[in-house]
Amino acid sequence: MNNSDWRVEAYRGMDVYVLVSEQQEDGVAALGGVGKWRYEVRVAQEGADPSDAGDTERSSGQGAPYATRHAAEEAAFIAGYRLVDQLVGRAEG
Repeated sequence: MNNSDWRVEAYRGMDVYVLVSEQQEDGVAALGGVGKWRYEVRVAQEGADPSDAGDTERSSGQGAPYATRHAAEEAAFIAGYRLVDQLVGRAEG
């Protein structure tokens, strides 16, 4: 995992890692990148290695791509927070 491309925020004792990338077709980015942004999210205990995320990983997958990098990043952090809430809720309940 190349840490220089990932953004991380702490949330409820976990680290939420987000990677936003421009979807490419035939190795070429879409003109202007409109509607071609996707994300990947990894969640790990604070200070843990996020490359060992296992089932604590989400991506924008087959859903509609996002129009801007910022929109994809916001959606990614929201997805990451939801994943943490599920994991922490499970541990507390």
